[in-house]
Amino acid sequence: MVEYAWLLPAIFCGLIALAGNVVLGQQVLKRQIIFIDLAVAQVAALGAAISHYGLSQYSLFSGSFFGEMVGPWLMSLLLCAVIALMEKLYKQYLEPMIGSLFVVSASLAIILVSKDPHGADFIQGILNGQLLWSTWGDVWPLALITTAMLMLVWFKPTFMQGSGFYLIFAILMPITVKLTGIYLEFALLVIPALCASALKGVHFFVASIGIGVVGILSGIAASAYYDLPSGASIVITLFVAGLLFNLLVQPFVQRVFAMSNT
Repeated sequence: MVEYAWLLPAIFCGLIALAGNVVLGQQVLKRQIIFIDLAVAQVAALGAAISHYGLSQYSLFSGSFFGEMVGPWLMSLLLCAVIALMEKLYKQYLEPMIGSLFVVSASLAIILVSKDPHGADFIQGILNGQLLWSTWGDVWPLALITTAMLMLVWFKPTFMQGSGFYLIFAILMPITVKLTGIYLEFALLVIPALCASALKGVHFFVASIGIGVVGILSGIAASAYYDLPSGASIVITLFVAGLLFNLLVQPFVQRVFAMSNT
């Protein structure tokens, strides 16, 4: 088992990201703004490209975690402020407008890196993430920010009902995308919450976390053993875990609840 100890930071990062995404995912489904995750993740990636190609030449923004996150956080906060405004003014067309912002930000990121010979590697890293190569230095900032978010939601749940949701989303999403990539971030946000959406209260969170844990652990194991991209591997195992839950576990749980209520 000792030879697999290097996977522990990746496991911790994945599970911490899952905890934050389950809470946010419930709100995303409730508000019916599924594309927001892709849009914010892509804008955070655009911010990462700005930091990498523009700000990294300055010593203040070079070589530190918060220096790398300045661009992603600024872009995400700006986008979430725009989406919060659009929700009030154009709610009927919110989803297609968010989707349009996603594709525009993706195109801007491609143009920004197009002159770099290693630009394709940069884009691939943004899409697939580097979760498998996470270090303990990646764990603590993600844990700190996620814990602060969970405590805020726990002690003041009404904060998530209004525009506070967008503030939390804009702060947490870029740091998660930095490790997981856009594909896995979207899967963590949507798949566990969607597959457990028929359940309510604590049962929803238990089921969502359970699906996520199974998907993350099996995906990381497959990625490490077969030398596969970690993000893509976990997306697939998350999908399989969610599918099995819906086909096998959820009907059994519903029958138990039905019997207990009779």
